[in-house]
Amino acid sequence: LGLVSAMEWQSEEFEKRFKISTIFRSNVNTIDIEPEIATGIFRVFQESLTNVLRHSRATEVRASLQYEDDELTLDITDNGVGFNSDEIENKKTLGLLGMKERTLMMGGTYNISSKPGEGTAVVISVPIHR
Repeated sequence: LGLVSAMEWQSEEFEKRFKISTIFRSNVNTIDIEPEIATGIFRVFQESLTNVLRHSRATEVRASLQYEDDELTLDITDNGVGFNSDEIENKKTLGLLGMKERTLMMGGTYNISSKPGEGTAVVISVPIHR
């Protein structure tokens, strides 16, 4: 499977298994990128969904993969309980740290934002050199 197809499949499986509405959108159907980049983005997506399941108590996840200006951006947002970003940053949790490290290894940027009661958003952007 290509990256977009794999992410669509993962979204459908996550929704079926855990009864959390999962909406995935992309502005590309297929994208020709290095396998390491595709795998890295997919793994960040999987880890984000795992965090939603374990911690957020969300009823809905919205994810998008957008390709624009030689950059691929993955945005995952949930409507869960959220958390205090400052406290999590100090804890250096392995899941979040792993996503950040993986994104940096791909030459990208990583941002997570959350507030108690307002859900969480993870956004990574990775440059794509064709």
